[in-house]
Amino acid sequence: MFAKATSSFVKQIESSGDLIPVSSLNDSDKLQLLNLVIKKKKGWFWQKSKYYPSSFSLQDILTGDAPIKSAVTESDFLKYEGKFGDNVEASTGTEIANFSFSLEGQDSVALESSFGNLKKQEFDLHQLLKIAERRAIHLDHSFVQQTCGKRNEVLCVVNEKVITSQKCSISEHLQIEEKCGGTLGLKTKILKVSANDDGTISKDTDIVLEIPALTVIAYSVTQLFINQNGQFELCLLSDKCGGFDKVLLGKNKKEFSSTLCSSLSCVDGANKSQERVAITDIPSETSLSILKPVIEEAKKQLKPFIELSEENCQQLFKFCCEFLDHEDVISFLENVLDELSSGEQPNLMGLQELESAQAQKVKDLLHILGYNCPNEDGSSKVKDVTTPELLTAAFYLFSALDGMSEESLAVLGICSEIQILQTLHYLINNISDDGMLPVDNPDLLLLKEEDNFYIAQRLFVLSNVCLERKELSIKVVTGQHPGMLPVLLCIVLQGFAALSGIKV
Repeated sequence: MFAKATSSFVKQIESSGDLIPVSSLNDSDKLQLLNLVIKKKKGWFWQKSKYYPSSFSLQDILTGDAPIKSAVTESDFLKYEGKFGDNVEASTGTEIANFSFSLEGQDSVALESSFGNLKKQEFDLHQLLKIAERRAIHLDHSFVQQTCGKRNEVLCVVNEKVITSQKCSISEHLQIEEKCGGTLGLKTKILKVSANDDGTISKDTDIVLEIPALTVIAYSVTQLFINQNGQFELCLLSDKCGGFDKVLLGKNKKEFSSTLCSSLSCVDGANKSQERVAITDIPSETSLSILKPVIEEAKKQLKPFIELSEENCQQLFKFCCEFLDHEDVISFLENVLDELSSGEQPNLMGLQELESAQAQKVKDLLHILGYNCPNEDGSSKVKDVTTPELLTAAFYLFSALDGMSEESLAVLGICSEIQILQTLHYLINNISDDGMLPVDNPDLLLLKEEDNFYIAQRLFVLSNVCLERKELSIKVVTGQHPGMLPVLLCIVLQGFAALSGIKV
């Protein structure tokens, strides 16, 4: 909930700026000015870079003992309040987690936010430039060594943060949306953030999280480029990327899986295969057939699923469907599979934060993929028989799932329950260049049922794709400024098709 609230806040005020939403309340203390943050560069072209705050500061990794002089300014940032829809009505516009769309018979849900008066703290970049001129990075520091050993990670420093000035509360209300006639119900979570001037918080049964004053909800970073002699540069321009000198990377080189290197865009640059399918600007109101290169690439990446036994495929498909209601599990698996497919030992600390039943399912899924989680004493009874291609396929699928919204995942789960995934898979694979398919096509028979079409339309709209049924045809085109969401939809539908035995 905290991550959803901060993400919505950043989208509202700065959709394409430098602010990064804080994803965990526990990270707030780590985001002091000049603290170090690891930026993990994207692997697949549709992914966004991820940021991981650390407990280390720039002072900790500099040579010499001279303390960095404080050069911090604090100012009023803004007062953030917003309320977007709150009444249940038929045939109305809808706001879901800051994403607008409209469907006939659609009930409205709400996002209500009030972080109150916000403050901004900044470190003087001129002072930081002077530090970079006079000081050097201690290259033997264990934190620097570990980061340098991973070619897709970059060190950054926090140069700006936005903090609350009063207590806030986040509540999540469950609302049942019903299609006209009451034949189809969808559960939707309504997120509300409220701040009180007097510091008090009125509690009810829905409130599950309280945010104290001085909590960081967003921040900005400056990337560092570290030379082989320890001197470092601040990357102040958008076209200047941080990282490590190639000599340092060579000294700390870790072998990646050959499959991963042939599939991912590594720090050193994307390969030809990636360049061919890396669509960066999907046009609006265009037939979904424009994504055929992406779909073909997805078929190649997901081929290892088809080569699994039917039993293992069915079990993986079952796990994937069950995880659609647990965003935290999907994010955890995406990180673990990223590390495993890169030939690294995964960080499994997050297992302890999952519900015991979900943690066991995660272990079972990884076991099917060939990795056995260590026992509590660190031992493993069964030797790993890991197939790199299979791990990369799983990472590919879960990366796409991790990029989808909570609402999209929920509706995808309903598509699985009402067994229309095969129909949707056929739809995206056979759409014509004008975005049309005959409405009487026997492979689209299930979409003639009103409820099925409604839920399919809901999934597509949440993915910035317009699904429209006309008298003689079904039309599928991209929405306005679709971004990468249509790509994620196509990849996920291909992945679920491969796992459920649908010929891809």
